Amino acid sequence: MVIEITSDADLPKCLNTVSKQAAKARQLAQSYSGIPAKKAQGPRPQGFFSRTMIVTLQNGEEVVIQFRPEPLDVEPFKVARRVLGPAVPDVKILQDEELEREGIWTYWITCIPGKTWFDGARGKGPQTLVTTVQSLGRILSKGRIEGSSELVVDRKLRPHVELLLSSEDNQIRRFHGVARDLFGKLDQLKILPLFISHFDLNDFNIMVDDNCEVSGLIDWELSTPLPFGMGFSRIHTLAGEFSEKRFHMPPEFEDAEKGFWQEIYNGIPEDLYRLFHANPGVVQIAVALGTLLDAFQLDEGKIGPYNPVVVEALPKLLTYRIPLIRGSGSPYSD
Repeated sequence: MVIEITSDADLPKCLNTVSKQAAKARQLAQSYSGIPAKKAQGPRPQGFFSRTMIVTLQNGEEVVIQFRPEPLDVEPFKVARRVLGPAVPDVKILQDEELEREGIWTYWITCIPGKTWFDGARGKGPQTLVTTVQSLGRILSKGRIEGSSELVVDRKLRPHVELLLSSEDNQIRRFHGVARDLFGKLDQLKILPLFISHFDLNDFNIMVDDNCEVSGLIDWELSTPLPFGMGFSRIHTLAGEFSEKRFHMPPEFEDAEKGFWQEIYNGIPEDLYRLFHANPGVVQIAVALGTLLDAFQLDEGKIGPYNPVVVEALPKLLTYRIPLIRGSGSPYSD
C-alpha cells in the first residue's frame, strides 16, 4: 500500500512543518558532504509520496534531500542513469536513526539543473513545445539496456493484458476488442530491444534549461524496462494537451511529435535503426500497447484508479500512427 502525504501534518512531529524539514535537510546535507549548508527550500508543488528540500551548500552546489514514509527503490534510478547518464539524478540512501525510528527514509539526490517544464515554459512562445519535445527524444534515444524483451512480454505485459480482458469494469470492457487484438500480437514485440521507460513522463518530471532544452528527468522510482516504443507512448500528452477534459493537438503538435521521433531515429544504434525500419509495424504495436496500458496501470496486481479524462480520449489516442507508418497522413484518425 503506497503511503500518500496529503499535508505536512501526515509526517512525524520532527518533520511536520516546512521549517523543520529545512533544518533537518541542512543538517543532513552538511553531514554527508562535509560542506556547510547555507539554505534549504522546498519545490512547488511537493509530491504526494515525499517531502523534498533543495539545499544550497556553501560552495554554491545544490543538492536534494528527500524524506519518504516508505523505502525508495533506487534500482530504476541506477538502470536509467547507467544508460542516460547525468540526465538522471544519482540517489544515495542516508542513515539517520532519529528519522528511522519515526518510519522515515531519507535520500540524497543530485540536483538536476533548471526548472520543471511546467515552470520553465511559462511565458515563453509556443515554439518551446517543439524544442522541449525534440530534445527529450534526443535523451530517450540513448535508453537501450541489456537483456531480452521475451521475459518482459511473458511475465509483465501478458498478465497485464489478461487482467484487462478479464475485467468486468464497463470502462475497461469498452477496450476489450483492442486488448484482444494486441494480446494476439504480443509475441511480435520479442524482437524489440529493451529500453528504460519512465513511468510518469509529464511536465513536472521533465527539467528544462533557460532555452527549454531538456536538462534531465526526475522521479524514476516506478520505471521499468519495456520493449522499444512502449515508453514513447506518452508522445500524446507531451506534444498534445488536455483542455476542458478533451484531448487537443496544438498547432505545433506535428512539428514536436515528428521532431521527437526524428531524434529517436538519429540517436539509436545502427542495428536498431535497421530493425526499426524493417519492422515499423512492430514498433507501432508497441506504442499502441503502451498507450493502452498507460491508461489502465497496474497497482499491486490490480488495475489502479484511472484518469477518466484519459480514458475518454483513449479511442482517439489508439488511432495514433507513428510517422514512419503514416507518411504524410494525419497522426490520428477522425
